Amino acid sequence: MDSVVLLIVVIALVFSGVGLGYFLGTRSNRSPGVPELQSGLSSLSDAIDRITSSVSAQQVSSAQSSAVLRAELTQSLAHQSENLLRSVSEVKTQAQQLSSVLSRSGARGQWGEMELTRLVEAAGMINRVHFLDQNTIDSAEGRLRPDLQVMLSNGRCILIDAKTPMDSFLRTAGNQSEEDVEVLMNAHAEAVIRHIEQLGRKGYSAEVRESVDFVVLFLPSEALLEAALNQRPDLLDFAFTRNIVPATPTTLFALLRAVSLGWQNSDMVEQAQDIVRLSQDMYSRLDIVLAHFASLGKSLAAAVSHYNSAARSIETRLRPTGRALTDLGVRGVKNESELTQTPTLEVFAFELPESD
Repeated sequence: MDSVVLLIVVIALVFSGVGLGYFLGTRSNRSPGVPELQSGLSSLSDAIDRITSSVSAQQVSSAQSSAVLRAELTQSLAHQSENLLRSVSEVKTQAQQLSSVLSRSGARGQWGEMELTRLVEAAGMINRVHFLDQNTIDSAEGRLRPDLQVMLSNGRCILIDAKTPMDSFLRTAGNQSEEDVEVLMNAHAEAVIRHIEQLGRKGYSAEVRESVDFVVLFLPSEALLEAALNQRPDLLDFAFTRNIVPATPTTLFALLRAVSLGWQNSDMVEQAQDIVRLSQDMYSRLDIVLAHFASLGKSLAAAVSHYNSAARSIETRLRPTGRALTDLGVRGVKNESELTQTPTLEVFAFELPESD
């Protein structure tokens, strides 16, 4: 039983005992009942002692249970805190290693190219068919080399640049104060702005006639664009006015997927056109074959007619003369009595239609 409940029960018994004593005391003034009162008070005292002992035992047991639970919780929290500190330390170490690796421009370029390759493959596009990577373009300003040239089904293309500045952003991964982080973030935003200006001056759209009128600036991490926008909320407007479209992996995948679906629809249209063309050719050739069959039928009908005319001439003209010679005693080598019967042929039961 809970200690609070036991305490309430004790208080109730005390008040009950006091009330009983008062009642018995008032009766003792009128009748001799003092021994009964003393006996009732003694029983009540014994009950209160037993309840008090039980409450004390419950309190001791509760205190021991609380101590054991507190010790277990303290040990569990200490273990979880140790694991959390270890995980944070490992993440921090890996972040520093990644920052150290990406601090080299070659590694950053490979990372951007790897992200681009992963995205175009995930979008269902094929190299040298739907896109060209590291394709060199000769122009009046010199050689241009976009990181990716996405081909569109209408013969045009989208140029993608992945040479994103991220030195200042990577430096924030170290143990920097809030003031230092703010300075580095501002530097990161200004570096992205400068890169947008450089891309705008290259004039990809003017130099590559088949390209669309904008260039995609690929940022291989969502955090890179978010950090720049936090410092320069006007960054997107600044880029759009220069025909530069900043894109993260999420938005670039959506763009590439739309291009891939465009290719699939274009292929379906071309296949439908091929089916129509082949059907027309087949109908035209079938008409020619049927015309040949009609001519052949007419020729066969004419041949049968000529044959039957010859057979009738034999039966009506030649065979009577042969019979007359036979009657005069003329016999063949085999001494045949008469010439062999000449068969006739059946005329076609139907006529082929005239060709157009």
